[in-house]
Amino acid sequence: MIQVYSGMLSNYVKGINAEARVVNILIDYGYDILGRRVKTKYGEIDILAYKNNTVVAVEVKQRKTLNIARECLTNRQMHRISKALQLIIYERNLLFENYRIDVVLLDRIGNYEYIINAFSFETDTDI
Repeated sequence: MIQVYSGMLSNYVKGINAEARVVNILIDYGYDILGRRVKTKYGEIDILAYKNNTVVAVEVKQRKTLNIARECLTNRQMHRISKALQLIIYERNLLFENYRIDVVLLDRIGNYEYIINAFSFETDTDI
C-alpha cells in the first residue's frame, strides 16, 4: 500500500520536530543533553540538560504564535514538571548544586523565546 503525503504533519511529529530544534538551540548555548522525553510516574520532561553544575528540565511549547504558546503553561503542568524533575534527580542520583526549569516557546514561523528559570522548582518530601 502506498501512502500519500498530505502536507499535514501530525501533532506528534510537530512535537518531535520542535524538541529537536530546541535540542540544537540548547547545544548552541553550551548545554549537554542528558535525555529527551524522559518519562516518570508524574509525567514527561521534554528535555533534560546540564550546564555549569545545573540540571535543567526544559519544557517545549510550540503553537501558532509565541503568545499562544505562553498561555498553554498551566499551574498544574508546572507542578507536574517540578515533581517529575525531583523524581529524576532522586532516581538517577543527580546530585548537583542547582536545578531549574526552563521553557522554550516556539511559533510556527521559526521564532523562539527562551525563558530561563520559568517557574520555581518545588521540592517535596513525598517522592
